[in-house]
Amino acid sequence: MAAPEEGPVRPVPEGKWQGYVEPFVVGDPGRAAAGVVPLPDESAWDRKDTVLDAFALREGRARIVEVRAASVRGLAHRAYGKVRQDEYGFRRTANGRYLVVCVADGVSSGELSHKAAMIAAKGGARWLAGLLDRTEPADLPWGQFIRGVAVMIERNGRKLLRGRDDLDAEKCDVREVAQRLATTVLYAVIDLHAVDGTHAVHVVTVGDTSAWVLREGGRWEPQEAVKNDGAEVFSPTVHALPLPPATEPVPVRTTVRAGEALVLMTDGIGDPLGQGTGPVGRFLADVWERPPASGLEFAGQIGFARKSFDDDRTVVAVWPVNGR
Repeated sequence: MAAPEEGPVRPVPEGKWQGYVEPFVVGDPGRAAAGVVPLPDESAWDRKDTVLDAFALREGRARIVEVRAASVRGLAHRAYGKVRQDEYGFRRTANGRYLVVCVADGVSSGELSHKAAMIAAKGGARWLAGLLDRTEPADLPWGQFIRGVAVMIERNGRKLLRGRDDLDAEKCDVREVAQRLATTVLYAVIDLHAVDGTHAVHVVTVGDTSAWVLREGGRWEPQEAVKNDGAEVFSPTVHALPLPPATEPVPVRTTVRAGEALVLMTDGIGDPLGQGTGPVGRFLADVWERPPASGLEFAGQIGFARKSFDDDRTVVAVWPVNGR
């Protein structure tokens, strides 16, 4: 994968315009793609249907990485007027050494799970970046950090649940809080100082949010076991905060370099991606061979239509570049 080409946007004759937006489709889009009339969630007017970002990070005048991010409300939530439950967040450490990324997927059965995802993604990324200003990624107390994020979600959840007739927010069990708001999380730490052109990456996950490296040649390399690999149906079982993980989280260590991309995603896009060898894998490998020109284009690619896949979708992708 080559670095993105830079150049001026070509002008068009005065009084003319050019450009066209057409939805991305992979295989059979199904009837819902064209038939759904998006409805707002009238309990959360300030929660956006789609959010996106596109930027580069530099060291001096040299580019280090290109970042694209988007979170798109799924067809099911659009059709039924339900809020987008996914979220992402990122921070560069104060010393400029690391980029922290979080991708979170609110559990659909909890009506306030988008709040849990927001706490994990925004608050968790900010906290983790602060820890990295004084601790190397290999020395981070990941278990303690994840439990701390769980406590943040639980405490904020109790505040949000106060005054409800069906629950005593101060006395209820954490499991009762988790029934109303819970989220999977993935945290990634990317070392922006390359060694021999290679950036070290540390990834920790709770739940089915997944990390991949898109290697040269369009090969998708999962950084943990692919969800339900070999199973005939997807399992509904999800590990999610604020419930503490059953075992101590173990960080996965990998690397990424120019010509490759680190891609972090919720299962709304991880499920259709599968093992990365099918039509969706080929489509995404093709369009993400290099960073899309804009966040709008990236969000459109994430929102591709494919029959039976209607969940919220969130992706943060990081492309190292040969600085210039």
